[in-house]
Formats: sequence, C-alpha cells, structure tokens
Amino acid sequence: AAVGEIPPPHRQMEHYDRLRRRLLERLEGVEGIRFHIPKYGVPYIIHLSALGLKSETMLHYLAQKEVYVSSGSACSKGAKSPVLTALGLPAAEIDSALRVSLCRYNTEEDIDRFAETLLEAMTTLARR
Repeated sequence: AAVGEIPPPHRQMEHYDRLRRRLLERLEGVEGIRFHIPKYGVPYIIHLSALGLKSETMLHYLAQKEVYVSSGSACSKGAKSPVLTALGLPAAEIDSALRVSLCRYNTEEDIDRFAETLLEAMTTLARR
C-alpha cells in the first residue's frame, strides 16, 4: 500500500510490521524507554515503558495532545498487569507501561507523532 493508503486485508500484517519497525527505529536507544516485545508477538501490539513516569500521568498528557494509547496490558483493567508481572518485569517498568495498539488506518505519520509526543512528554513531565 502507498503511504496513507489503507492496506487490503491480505497486506495488513506487513503494514503492522512496517509501523512497528518505524516506532522501534524512532525510540530504540532513548534513555528511559524499555520495549517489552516478545520475539513471536503480534506486530500490532507494542508494549513499552517510559521509566520514571506513571502510566496514568503519561496517558493524560498524551490525550491532551490527541494521542491515544493504553496502559498496562489488555487484561489488567486498571490493576497491575498479571501478564507483565508474569514476564518478570520490575515494578517500575510495569507502573510506567504503555500499550500501543495499531490498526489498518494507522500511518507512518501517526507513529512519528506518537514518538515525538512521547519524547516531549518525558521531557516535560520529568521537570515537574
């Protein structure tokens, strides 16, 4: 699919994989970012932690910028994620975990905007 074009169903996994790689390229090596991506995980769910900042604080900041992600894992419903706990993640990484769920309508521009806004949030909120 061309940039900005919605991929047909048989090309969606490639689309998700391309967006996931783009996000990794934008944020890998950034101090305070930890990715929690299993080797054989689905490419349309990306878990990461922005260390030192609570998930809820980050969610509110991102929402003010019209960037919407979730915290923890899908099964946690506001509680400490049993999945992330079972993975053996430290409490600090669980408390700062974000879940990025991609869909076929997401674009590379969406990924860039999320990465830029996340980095802005980390800088802004760390000063408070």
